[in-house]
Amino acid sequence: MIEHSNLIDKSRLKFSKEKILATSLILPSLILVFVTYLYPAIFTFVISFAEYDIVRLNIKKFIQFKNFQYLINNSFFSSAVLRTIYFGLVICVFTTVFSFLIAILLNEKFIGKALLRVMIVLPWAVPSVVSGVLWGQMFHADTGFLNALLYQSGIISEYKIWLADPLIALHIIAVAEIWKAIPFMTLFFLSGLQSLPSESFEAASVDGANVFQRFFYILFPLMLPIAIPLFLIQFVLAMKSFDTIFVLTRGGPGGGTTTLNYFIYKEAFETFNLGRASAAAYVLLIITLAVVLIPSISKKILKFFWGNK
Repeated sequence: MIEHSNLIDKSRLKFSKEKILATSLILPSLILVFVTYLYPAIFTFVISFAEYDIVRLNIKKFIQFKNFQYLINNSFFSSAVLRTIYFGLVICVFTTVFSFLIAILLNEKFIGKALLRVMIVLPWAVPSVVSGVLWGQMFHADTGFLNALLYQSGIISEYKIWLADPLIALHIIAVAEIWKAIPFMTLFFLSGLQSLPSESFEAASVDGANVFQRFFYILFPLMLPIAIPLFLIQFVLAMKSFDTIFVLTRGGPGGGTTTLNYFIYKEAFETFNLGRASAAAYVLLIITLAVVLIPSISKKILKFFWGNK
Protein backbone atom coordinates (compact mmCIF):
# COMPACT_ATOMS: atom_id res chain seq x y z
CA MET A 1 0.00 0.00 0.00
CA ILE A 2 2.82 2.35 0.90
CA GLU A 3 4.62 1.48 -2.34
CA HIS A 4 1.44 2.16 -4.32
CA SER A 5 1.06 5.61 -2.73
CA ASN A 6 4.71 6.36 -3.42
CA LEU A 7 4.19 5.49 -7.07
CA ILE A 8 1.18 7.81 -7.21
CA ASP A 9 3.17 10.63 -5.61
CA LYS A 10 6.04 10.11 -8.06
CA SER A 11 3.68 10.09 -11.04
CA ARG A 12 2.02 13.29 -9.80
CA LEU A 13 5.42 14.91 -9.29
CA LYS A 14 6.49 13.84 -12.77
CA PHE A 15 3.25 15.18 -14.23
CA SER A 16 3.67 18.52 -12.44
CA LYS A 17 7.27 18.82 -13.67
CA GLU A 18 6.14 18.13 -17.25
CA LYS A 19 3.38 20.68 -16.85
CA ILE A 20 5.85 23.30 -15.58
CA LEU A 21 8.22 22.53 -18.44
CA ALA A 22 5.42 22.77 -21.02
CA THR A 23 4.22 26.07 -19.53
CA SER A 24 7.74 27.50 -19.51
CA LEU A 25 8.18 26.56 -23.16
CA ILE A 26 4.85 28.06 -24.22
CA LEU A 27 5.10 31.19 -22.06
CA PRO A 28 7.50 33.18 -24.33
CA SER A 29 5.19 32.62 -27.29
CA LEU A 30 2.16 33.66 -25.26
CA ILE A 31 3.92 36.82 -24.12
CA LEU A 32 4.91 37.62 -27.70
CA VAL A 33 1.35 37.10 -28.94
CA PHE A 34 -0.02 39.27 -26.14
CA VAL A 35 2.44 42.10 -26.79
CA THR A 36 2.14 42.09 -30.60
CA TYR A 37 -1.55 41.21 -31.07
CA LEU A 38 -3.73 41.11 -27.99
CA TYR A 39 -2.61 44.34 -26.30
CA PRO A 40 -2.90 46.48 -29.49
CA ALA A 41 -6.33 44.93 -30.18
CA ILE A 42 -7.59 45.79 -26.69
CA PHE A 43 -6.04 49.27 -26.79
CA THR A 44 -7.56 49.96 -30.23
CA PHE A 45 -10.97 48.79 -29.01
CA VAL A 46 -10.81 51.14 -26.01
CA ILE A 47 -9.79 54.26 -27.94
CA SER A 48 -12.44 53.59 -30.61
CA PHE A 49 -14.89 54.91 -28.00
CA ALA A 50 -12.74 57.90 -27.02
CA GLU A 51 -10.92 61.01 -28.13
CA TYR A 52 -7.21 60.29 -28.03
CA ASP A 53 -4.56 62.95 -27.58
CA ILE A 54 -1.73 61.91 -29.88
CA VAL A 55 0.61 64.57 -28.45
CA ARG A 56 0.29 63.58 -24.78
CA LEU A 57 -0.47 59.94 -25.62
CA ASN A 58 -3.49 59.70 -23.37
CA ILE A 59 -7.27 59.55 -23.61
CA LYS A 60 -8.96 62.97 -23.41
CA LYS A 61 -12.46 61.67 -22.77
CA PHE A 62 -14.78 58.81 -23.67
CA ILE A 63 -17.39 59.75 -26.25
CA GLN A 64 -19.20 56.40 -26.45
CA PHE A 65 -20.31 55.60 -30.04
CA LYS A 66 -19.68 59.02 -31.60
CA ASN A 67 -16.70 57.78 -33.65
CA PHE A 68 -18.87 55.06 -35.15
CA GLN A 69 -21.73 57.51 -35.72
CA TYR A 70 -19.35 59.83 -37.56
CA LEU A 71 -18.25 56.96 -39.81
CA ILE A 72 -21.81 55.87 -40.55
CA ASN A 73 -22.82 59.43 -41.50
CA ASN A 74 -19.67 59.97 -43.57
CA SER A 75 -20.38 59.35 -47.27
CA PHE A 76 -16.66 59.04 -48.03
CA PHE A 77 -16.37 56.20 -45.49
CA SER A 78 -19.44 54.45 -46.93
CA SER A 79 -17.91 54.67 -50.40
CA ALA A 80 -14.63 53.28 -49.07
CA VAL A 81 -16.48 50.30 -47.53
CA LEU A 82 -18.31 49.46 -50.77
CA ARG A 83 -15.14 50.01 -52.77
CA THR A 84 -13.20 47.69 -50.47
CA ILE A 85 -15.75 44.88 -50.80
CA TYR A 86 -15.83 45.26 -54.59
CA PHE A 87 -12.04 45.46 -54.73
CA GLY A 88 -11.67 42.32 -52.62
CA LEU A 89 -14.21 40.33 -54.65
CA VAL A 90 -12.60 41.31 -57.97
CA ILE A 91 -9.18 40.18 -56.73
CA CYS A 92 -10.53 36.93 -55.27
CA VAL A 93 -12.61 35.91 -58.28
CA PHE A 94 -9.97 36.58 -60.93
CA THR A 95 -7.12 35.22 -58.80
CA THR A 96 -9.05 32.01 -58.14
CA VAL A 97 -9.97 31.49 -61.80
CA PHE A 98 -6.50 32.26 -63.20
CA SER A 99 -4.71 30.27 -60.51
CA PHE A 100 -6.93 27.24 -61.07
CA LEU A 101 -6.38 27.31 -64.83
CA ILE A 102 -2.62 27.73 -64.41
CA ALA A 103 -2.54 24.87 -61.91
CA ILE A 104 -4.37 22.62 -64.39
CA LEU A 105 -1.78 23.56 -67.03
CA LEU A 106 1.14 22.89 -64.67
CA ASN A 107 -0.37 19.53 -63.75
CA GLU A 108 0.10 18.34 -67.33
CA LYS A 109 3.36 17.15 -68.93
CA PHE A 110 4.91 19.45 -71.55
CA ILE A 111 8.26 20.91 -72.54
CA GLY A 112 9.31 23.91 -70.43
CA LYS A 113 7.14 22.98 -67.45
CA ALA A 114 9.93 23.61 -64.93
CA LEU A 115 10.67 27.06 -66.39
CA LEU A 116 6.99 27.99 -66.30
CA ARG A 117 6.77 26.97 -62.64
CA VAL A 118 9.67 29.28 -61.78
CA MET A 119 8.07 32.16 -63.70
CA ILE A 120 4.75 31.62 -61.91
CA VAL A 121 6.40 31.79 -58.48
CA LEU A 122 8.47 34.93 -59.24
CA PRO A 123 5.73 37.53 -58.50
CA TRP A 124 5.39 36.06 -55.02
CA ALA A 125 9.07 36.79 -54.34
CA VAL A 126 8.79 40.46 -55.36
CA PRO A 127 8.16 42.83 -52.40
CA SER A 128 4.87 44.71 -52.51
CA VAL A 129 6.51 48.14 -52.74
CA VAL A 130 8.74 46.99 -55.61
CA SER A 131 5.71 45.49 -57.33
CA GLY A 132 3.86 48.82 -57.00
CA VAL A 133 6.80 50.72 -58.49
CA LEU A 134 7.00 48.30 -61.42
CA TRP A 135 3.30 48.62 -62.21
CA GLY A 136 3.52 52.39 -61.78
CA GLN A 137 6.28 52.54 -64.38
CA MET A 138 4.27 50.33 -66.72
CA PHE A 139 1.25 52.67 -66.57
CA HIS A 140 3.28 55.89 -66.42
CA ALA A 141 1.71 58.71 -68.46
CA ASP A 142 4.94 59.74 -70.25
CA THR A 143 7.34 56.80 -70.21
CA GLY A 144 5.00 53.88 -69.56
CA PHE A 145 5.33 50.65 -71.50
CA LEU A 146 1.56 50.35 -72.06
CA ASN A 147 1.23 53.83 -73.59
CA ALA A 148 4.20 53.20 -75.89
CA LEU A 149 2.82 49.82 -77.01
CA LEU A 150 -0.70 51.10 -77.69
CA TYR A 151 0.59 54.23 -79.42
CA GLN A 152 2.98 52.31 -81.66
CA SER A 153 0.19 49.87 -82.52
CA GLY A 154 -2.10 52.72 -83.52
CA ILE A 155 -4.73 51.88 -80.91
CA ILE A 156 -4.44 55.28 -79.20
CA SER A 157 -3.60 58.62 -80.82
CA GLU A 158 -1.99 60.16 -77.73
CA TYR A 159 -0.56 59.02 -74.42
CA LYS A 160 -3.15 58.56 -71.68
CA ILE A 161 -2.87 59.31 -67.97
CA TRP A 162 -4.19 55.95 -66.78
CA LEU A 163 -4.05 56.68 -63.06
CA ALA A 164 -6.02 59.92 -63.43
CA ASP A 165 -9.30 58.01 -63.79
CA PRO A 166 -10.50 56.62 -60.41
CA LEU A 167 -12.18 53.54 -61.90
CA ILE A 168 -9.24 52.65 -64.15
CA ALA A 169 -6.77 53.30 -61.33
CA LEU A 170 -8.70 51.00 -58.96
CA HIS A 171 -8.64 48.18 -61.51
CA ILE A 172 -4.94 48.73 -62.22
CA ILE A 173 -4.28 48.24 -58.50
CA ALA A 174 -6.48 45.14 -58.60
CA VAL A 175 -4.44 43.77 -61.53
CA ALA A 176 -1.23 44.36 -59.59
CA GLU A 177 -2.66 42.55 -56.55
CA ILE A 178 -3.90 39.66 -58.71
CA TRP A 179 -0.46 39.31 -60.33
CA LYS A 180 1.12 39.15 -56.88
CA ALA A 181 -1.46 36.71 -55.44
CA ILE A 182 -1.59 34.16 -58.27
CA PRO A 183 1.52 32.15 -57.19
CA PHE A 184 0.16 31.53 -53.69
CA MET A 185 -3.14 30.08 -54.89
CA THR A 186 -1.57 28.25 -57.83
CA LEU A 187 0.74 26.25 -55.56
CA PHE A 188 -2.16 25.13 -53.37
CA PHE A 189 -4.35 24.27 -56.36
CA LEU A 190 -1.47 22.33 -57.92
CA SER A 191 -0.89 20.32 -54.75
CA GLY A 192 -4.63 19.62 -54.61
CA LEU A 193 -4.73 18.45 -58.22
CA GLN A 194 -1.79 16.14 -57.67
CA SER A 195 -3.52 14.52 -54.70
CA LEU A 196 -6.72 13.67 -56.62
CA PRO A 197 -7.35 10.00 -57.53
CA SER A 198 -6.68 9.44 -61.22
CA GLU A 199 -8.99 6.39 -61.27
CA SER A 200 -12.11 8.58 -61.21
CA PHE A 201 -11.06 10.50 -64.31
CA GLU A 202 -10.00 7.34 -66.13
CA ALA A 203 -13.32 5.64 -65.34
CA ALA A 204 -15.26 8.69 -66.52
CA SER A 205 -13.22 8.81 -69.72
CA VAL A 206 -13.93 5.13 -70.38
CA ASP A 207 -17.65 5.74 -69.80
CA GLY A 208 -17.58 8.38 -72.53
CA ALA A 209 -17.44 11.62 -70.50
CA ASN A 210 -15.82 14.47 -72.43
CA VAL A 211 -13.38 17.04 -71.05
CA PHE A 212 -16.06 19.50 -69.93
CA GLN A 213 -18.12 16.80 -68.21
CA ARG A 214 -15.06 15.52 -66.35
CA PHE A 215 -14.28 19.08 -65.31
CA PHE A 216 -17.74 20.06 -64.04
CA TYR A 217 -18.85 16.74 -62.54
CA ILE A 218 -15.57 15.37 -61.14
CA LEU A 219 -12.74 17.91 -60.97
CA PHE A 220 -14.75 20.91 -59.81
CA PRO A 221 -16.56 19.15 -56.90
CA LEU A 222 -13.31 17.54 -55.73
CA MET A 223 -11.44 20.87 -55.78
CA LEU A 224 -14.21 22.88 -54.14
CA PRO A 225 -13.09 22.11 -50.53
CA ILE A 226 -9.67 23.53 -51.46
CA ALA A 227 -11.00 26.49 -53.46
CA ILE A 228 -13.35 27.89 -50.79
CA PRO A 229 -10.71 28.31 -48.02
CA LEU A 230 -8.26 29.76 -50.53
CA PHE A 231 -10.92 32.21 -51.74
CA LEU A 232 -11.59 33.36 -48.17
CA ILE A 233 -7.89 33.69 -47.35
CA GLN A 234 -7.34 35.75 -50.48
CA PHE A 235 -10.32 37.96 -49.62
CA VAL A 236 -8.82 38.69 -46.19
CA LEU A 237 -5.47 39.54 -47.82
CA ALA A 238 -7.20 41.75 -50.41
CA MET A 239 -9.06 43.64 -47.67
CA LYS A 240 -5.68 44.47 -46.11
CA SER A 241 -4.10 45.75 -49.35
CA PHE A 242 -2.08 48.88 -48.66
CA ASP A 243 1.42 48.93 -50.19
CA THR A 244 0.33 48.96 -53.84
CA ILE A 245 -2.28 51.66 -53.22
CA PHE A 246 0.22 53.79 -51.33
CA VAL A 247 2.87 53.54 -54.06
CA LEU A 248 0.59 53.96 -57.08
CA THR A 249 -2.15 56.45 -56.15
CA ARG A 250 -2.01 57.39 -52.42
CA GLY A 251 -5.78 56.78 -52.40
CA GLY A 252 -6.48 59.16 -55.27
CA PRO A 253 -7.55 60.55 -57.61
CA GLY A 254 -10.35 62.12 -55.61
CA GLY A 255 -10.34 59.24 -53.15
CA GLY A 256 -11.32 56.86 -55.92
CA THR A 257 -8.82 54.20 -54.81
CA THR A 258 -9.17 54.71 -51.06
CA THR A 259 -10.04 51.34 -49.59
CA LEU A 260 -11.01 50.87 -45.96
CA ASN A 261 -7.48 49.93 -44.95
CA TYR A 262 -6.07 53.05 -46.57
CA PHE A 263 -8.86 55.13 -45.02
CA ILE A 264 -7.69 53.91 -41.59
CA TYR A 265 -4.13 54.97 -42.43
CA LYS A 266 -5.26 58.45 -43.46
CA GLU A 267 -7.35 58.94 -40.32
CA ALA A 268 -4.52 57.75 -38.08
CA PHE A 269 -1.42 59.29 -39.68
CA GLU A 270 -2.69 62.23 -41.76
CA THR A 271 -5.54 63.67 -39.68
CA PHE A 272 -4.15 62.11 -36.45
CA ASN A 273 -7.58 60.99 -35.27
CA LEU A 274 -6.79 57.63 -33.70
CA GLY A 275 -10.29 57.24 -32.29
CA ARG A 276 -11.94 57.28 -35.72
CA ALA A 277 -9.15 55.19 -37.18
CA SER A 278 -9.66 52.56 -34.47
CA ALA A 279 -13.42 52.54 -35.05
CA ALA A 280 -12.86 52.10 -38.79
CA ALA A 281 -10.41 49.28 -38.07
CA TYR A 282 -13.08 47.41 -36.14
CA VAL A 283 -15.56 47.96 -38.97
CA LEU A 284 -13.00 46.37 -41.28
CA LEU A 285 -12.63 43.49 -38.81
CA ILE A 286 -16.41 42.96 -38.68
CA ILE A 287 -16.72 42.94 -42.48
CA THR A 288 -13.83 40.49 -42.82
CA LEU A 289 -15.24 38.16 -40.15
CA ALA A 290 -18.69 38.32 -41.73
CA VAL A 291 -17.35 37.26 -45.12
CA VAL A 292 -15.18 34.52 -43.60
CA LEU A 293 -18.05 33.11 -41.50
CA ILE A 294 -20.67 33.17 -44.28
CA PRO A 295 -19.75 29.70 -45.71
CA SER A 296 -19.74 27.94 -42.32
CA ILE A 297 -22.96 29.64 -41.19
CA SER A 298 -24.67 28.85 -44.51
CA LYS A 299 -23.55 25.23 -44.25
CA LYS A 300 -24.99 24.91 -40.73
CA ILE A 301 -28.28 26.52 -41.79
CA LEU A 302 -28.63 24.20 -44.78
CA LYS A 303 -27.75 21.20 -42.63
CA PHE A 304 -30.31 22.26 -39.99
CA PHE A 305 -33.19 22.61 -42.44
CA TRP A 306 -32.34 19.96 -45.03
CA GLY A 307 -29.72 17.71 -43.40
CA ASN A 308 -32.18 15.20 -41.99
CA LYS A 309 -34.41 15.02 -45.04
